Amino acid sequence: MAELEINNTQELTEKLNEIVKDPSINKPTEEEVAQAKADYENAAKEWKETIYKIGTPEDAQEICDYIKHFIMNRCMWKENAWMGVIKLAEEIDAATVLFKGKKDKGLELGYQAVEFTFYILSNPGGIGLQSALDFEAEHEIYFKTLNLFGQTVQEARDSLKNIEFLQQRWGAMAQGFYLEMEPEAEITEESVNELFDPGVEQASSAE
Repeated sequence: MAELEINNTQELTEKLNEIVKDPSINKPTEEEVAQAKADYENAAKEWKETIYKIGTPEDAQEICDYIKHFIMNRCMWKENAWMGVIKLAEEIDAATVLFKGKKDKGLELGYQAVEFTFYILSNPGGIGLQSALDFEAEHEIYFKTLNLFGQTVQEARDSLKNIEFLQQRWGAMAQGFYLEMEPEAEITEESVNELFDPGVEQASSAE
């Protein structure tokens, strides 16, 4: 069985070119290719339909209230990001309605709302000394909210990386090769701009 260990798309292409002329390599069967396709499609469908739970049901109201406050007073946006800010506010209101009066149901959001919320939380802003003092006073709930969304975003990105691998594996098997990917380093906050750019302006350290 021919196996490839890759870390990125360019490396995959190079290794495929290296072995494409070797007729001795075992090829995946049609059944294996079909299964690889099904694995990718099923995982992609499940990921798109996933709703993420933020914190515990007991946290829900506090977190929702703070996000609303943050959107109103701390969020800095530019260009077309105004649409995302309005959409997020609407989704938070809708999520609040869903868990109101239900002890076992907490804050639940889709991937885009989770990613956008984490992005704006990572880039708080304000004007003047009073704004800075006000933000200092709320630092505990701020960091609690940031950490909850950060954990959820990492979970979602890990799932997305797995789906991307399943897609690459299906493509490689369709060309006659087996594919195996080595574990990658964890995605950090610094890579957010590469994956998702909602046009939110990053506050300077002087603010």
